[in-house]
Amino acid sequence: MAGELIKAGDILKIGQRVEVYVGDDDDKYPSRIEDMDGGNLFIAMPVNSKGVPVIPLTGEKLYVLAVGDQCRYRFFSSYRGKERLDGHLAVWKIACPESVERHQNRQFVRVRVTQKLKVSIIDEEGRRQEPMLTTTVDLSGNGVCFISREPIRIGCQMGLELYGVDEAAAIDVMGRVVRCTEVELPHGEKIYHVGAGFEHLSRTIMNRIVRYLFIVQRKNIVKGINL
Repeated sequence: MAGELIKAGDILKIGQRVEVYVGDDDDKYPSRIEDMDGGNLFIAMPVNSKGVPVIPLTGEKLYVLAVGDQCRYRFFSSYRGKERLDGHLAVWKIACPESVERHQNRQFVRVRVTQKLKVSIIDEEGRRQEPMLTTTVDLSGNGVCFISREPIRIGCQMGLELYGVDEAAAIDVMGRVVRCTEVELPHGEKIYHVGAGFEHLSRTIMNRIVRYLFIVQRKNIVKGINL
């Protein structure tokens, strides 16, 4: 199932191919896992398109895709320095995650979260209407579902201000409605669950959202174990 969280130790193996993004850079660096020890992964030193070794700053955030048999697994890590294995192989030392997310065909898992959301519908002349304050139903790395008292037209463009993802300011992105489903509440009142896909989302914003969803998923797993 795409989006499933799995213990990293069950997935990450020596010799496994990985693809690494450094910080908010869109450049992808292929590598492989050379060793695993003491909460660290050691991956072959990535090089850029000119063959020059890539050396991040210590503590730099990394977004990593590990290649599996039928899908890929993604996780966040951080750069801890460079070393040489067996005295000759140059490697990065990076933090080994507790869990990885199954990731296939660039799909994002949708996680049920309730966060404040401000929606500003954009009319056909490009003007923003009076913002509506509502709450989310679920959230993913490429879209959000929220509650509306009125139906919203499929294809409608809107500005979205999402709160509570991290301690930084609200995330302000553009979105477009892809679905609008009527929901009848127990007392007979009707509301609408509106699904909007994010548009022109930067890697910086996507990473903030995905990191937040990882945290929510881990907390949900712990709650499930404790019940």
